[in-house]
Amino acid sequence: MAEEVVSAVLPKTGETVWDSIQRMTEASISMNENYSCFQAKMKTLCALRDDLKDRTSRYMSTKKRTMDNWFHRVRAVETVARKLERRFTEKQESSTWIHVIPRSKLSKELASICLDICELGMEGNQLADTLVRKVVERVVKMTTPDISYIPTLQGVLDKILQDLPNEDLKAIRVLGMLGAGKTTILQNLNNHEKVASMYERVIWVTVSGEENNKENLSTEMLQHVIAERLMVETEGIKDVSKIAMRIKEELEAVKYLLLLDDVKAELDLDMIGIPSGAKGSKIVMTTKYRHVRLPSCSNIEVKKLSQSESWNMFDRLLALPNDIKNKAQLQRTTFKAVSLCGGHPLMIKMAARIFKAIEKSEINEISWSDGLQMLRRWPEKGNNDPMKDLLKFCCDHLNVEQKPCFLYSALYPEDTEISTERLLDCWAAENFLKSGYGTKVGGRNILRHLKNVILLEEGESGQHVRMHKLIRATALNILSEEMKDRCLVKTSDATQKVNVVAPKRACVDLWTDKEWISLANNSLDRFPDAPHSSQLSTLFVQKYSKHKKIPDSFFQHMCSLLVLDLYMTEIVALPSSINHLSNLKVLYLNGCTVLKELPGFIGQLKSLEVLDIRGTGVAKLPYEIEGLTQMRRLLVSFTMSTKDNNDVIFKLQGLEDLIIDVDSEMEDWCNDLIEDVVEKVSTLPMLISFQFRFHNRVIDIIQVVDDTMKIYVPKEHHLRSFLERRKDLETRSFQVYIGYFMAHGPEIPEFYRYDRYVKYHNGMGQDDVINEVLTKVHAFELTNHNDINYLSRNVIKSMENVQGCLIQSCNQMKTIVNWSHTYDLSLWPNMERLDAKYMPKLETFLMGHVQLGSLSKLKTLVLSKCPMMTVVFCNVVAQHLLELQYLEVEDCWKVEEIVMCSKDIGPCAFPKLNTLILCNMLSLQKICSCTSLEILRIHNCPSLKELPFDSNNIMQLQSVEVEEEWWETLKWPDSYVKEQLSRRCFFRQQA
Repeated sequence: MAEEVVSAVLPKTGETVWDSIQRMTEASISMNENYSCFQAKMKTLCALRDDLKDRTSRYMSTKKRTMDNWFHRVRAVETVARKLERRFTEKQESSTWIHVIPRSKLSKELASICLDICELGMEGNQLADTLVRKVVERVVKMTTPDISYIPTLQGVLDKILQDLPNEDLKAIRVLGMLGAGKTTILQNLNNHEKVASMYERVIWVTVSGEENNKENLSTEMLQHVIAERLMVETEGIKDVSKIAMRIKEELEAVKYLLLLDDVKAELDLDMIGIPSGAKGSKIVMTTKYRHVRLPSCSNIEVKKLSQSESWNMFDRLLALPNDIKNKAQLQRTTFKAVSLCGGHPLMIKMAARIFKAIEKSEINEISWSDGLQMLRRWPEKGNNDPMKDLLKFCCDHLNVEQKPCFLYSALYPEDTEISTERLLDCWAAENFLKSGYGTKVGGRNILRHLKNVILLEEGESGQHVRMHKLIRATALNILSEEMKDRCLVKTSDATQKVNVVAPKRACVDLWTDKEWISLANNSLDRFPDAPHSSQLSTLFVQKYSKHKKIPDSFFQHMCSLLVLDLYMTEIVALPSSINHLSNLKVLYLNGCTVLKELPGFIGQLKSLEVLDIRGTGVAKLPYEIEGLTQMRRLLVSFTMSTKDNNDVIFKLQGLEDLIIDVDSEMEDWCNDLIEDVVEKVSTLPMLISFQFRFHNRVIDIIQVVDDTMKIYVPKEHHLRSFLERRKDLETRSFQVYIGYFMAHGPEIPEFYRYDRYVKYHNGMGQDDVINEVLTKVHAFELTNHNDINYLSRNVIKSMENVQGCLIQSCNQMKTIVNWSHTYDLSLWPNMERLDAKYMPKLETFLMGHVQLGSLSKLKTLVLSKCPMMTVVFCNVVAQHLLELQYLEVEDCWKVEEIVMCSKDIGPCAFPKLNTLILCNMLSLQKICSCTSLEILRIHNCPSLKELPFDSNNIMQLQSVEVEEEWWETLKWPDSYVKEQLSRRCFFRQQA
């Protein structure tokens, strides 16, 4: 029935005016029926889409790119469908006869989209057959240091490999002190080829929790890590026993090796879901505690490195030139440094990094002597805490900006992934960053240095860092010495020993005269009333569930507070005394799910620069926030119910950094949200970073890198607001992405050459704003523009300054330029490179005549995958290409000649052409003569029987690359030409 309705309304050729009127009337009458058909088909398509999404979470497609493209096209149809639904609602009650034209037009569009939906449905069903079960990788390789040159560590690895085939053993325990190299040994075991050949699954789990608790991570967390590695679906399952059953079923079917790093307490393997010794499976664990064992477990202890091993490790990590390394004074002092490391691999690594930093800063004996004098201040041998001494040396070597940044990082709980952006916010608020680079650049330089000397380590993502527990413990001891009683760190049930003797005072007295306080994980018994903390500059109160309410007077005497972090506390409201925090610069409330609103008096925090309210219950920002003129960084969450309540954001004229977390998996709504917010955010003149963070992707809207402004806008009209309001686009370099996420990057070749660039993707029709922005750019990409036959005169006129252009996948384009009328305008006078690719209907590069000066700078032209192209150049166009140096034509199967009527243009065609590449040109019969040609590559051009060379134009040629079989079939004007070309010929291998 649907097919009959569709047939009835689609236009036909050769009909009379009366026939046309009658057909419109029939279409108007059929509108409701077509809409019903459309609704039914759309519902079926959405169900198929949801089914495929569910299945792709458990299976993978053998045609992943095709599958992703299908989902993208379904989303596009859904967008059109919503617009049609709105139009149908408007016209549903209209008269069939009076409104015949708009009704018939809508009816035809409904019928047309039904065909598209049917086609998508058939493709989706075919793609369902490409789904296969996801293959779990046998081993996930890790980046790890080489230990083959350290016998002590390599020996432990060899012993483990020797014990693995022992059927009497179910587990192997690797015992050693902190920093002994246990984790490195286990990582090398994970990557070992022998292990990969012995086991079907190698599973890595870091078991450690807070050091002071001496406990492992929870069973739920360990199960999550294992299930994720095995691709076991556990979504929605809360019962640990059911998850354990799923893990056990998966592991019982394979021979596995379970690697458990840093185990602190006995593990209930059965509760986690680990079967005992199935199919010869094994468990290898590392621990520093002798009481931690597993059943049927062997023991291997990691000892300290010998003096020679320590020196070899230090020497390899330092990697000094021999002329420096062999100096006697240098050897003597560095040997002492290695001795002080006491055979601890971690300490050796740190010492080597310190010397490396000295060596990089200034390679001469004076700078080395200064560094070595610092080493001589280390205590003599026999000290019981060499790591503390090494860290003190590291701190001595840090400058006045770096040292407080390092010590501040120890305030975060042990094994915490510390956000680098949060760290930089806090450092800046504490005024640690006083260099002339600007706070962000200076902060990142310090962060980079702390990672270089291993005082901080790279986190799981590039946006986080970690502090090794041993380094943190020693850093806290240094804090206790340098800050005396001015720092309190209590990040678990036991207080960290920041003070040499823990003071026994009343709760309120613990807050007196403190400058830094860090509390976490319910370690505080209660919040005191009005503590006397006038010196307090940083307060961390993280992950609290005991206390729902902070006393109203709590902040009354904290006038110096700069950083307040209440991350994941279950407070229901902010106390009124928060308005006393007149100097507060950073306020973190993220994860405070019970907090439902921000009080209006938050507007009194006139110094506030950073506010994070992601993941809170705050549905609406108070209008008083508009008065926070110093606010430069804001992090918020949007949901479907709150997105319209926060327009005050777009009145913060000083805002530089905006992050919006979106709590929704409805992709269509998310796309609408982006469009809505992009329109508003253009009003913020100082914004240099704007990002949406969804569940499975991050979308950058504004980003400044190396003084280049990058902007993403979903549609053309959004760009107009930026052009009108962001006046800095007139003076700075920029990249504009229209309908194309900037994370995907430009595709235009030699992108690095262009300061100003636009990518226009999935556009429709013509838009004046595109012409306006094109007048400012040096490079232009036009992709997936499916409703134009050629570039309009206005577009070409706007491209006067464009130097590089890529036109790709414009499926209706028949010629790039149609110069059918005489225009007083030179075509692309500054264009240096032009690429046209994946153009299924392109017939010719240019039609018509062009003015003098057109294409006068074009040096590179690439035409690829244009199967309908018949002519590359007519002779008139070819005569303008006096600067053309590189020509590549590929997969243009219908082209017979590179230059049509080439016999009329004489020997001066392309006088500077030095490279000609022709591939898969099945109909090509003739190429023109080029006197300057140096490189010629020809592949799969079976109809080409002769080459345009003679004794006059052969001497410049340096290289010819062809297939040998084709070469032997060529016709030659004389033996001399063949002989000369043969000397330059390279035969490519047949595919």
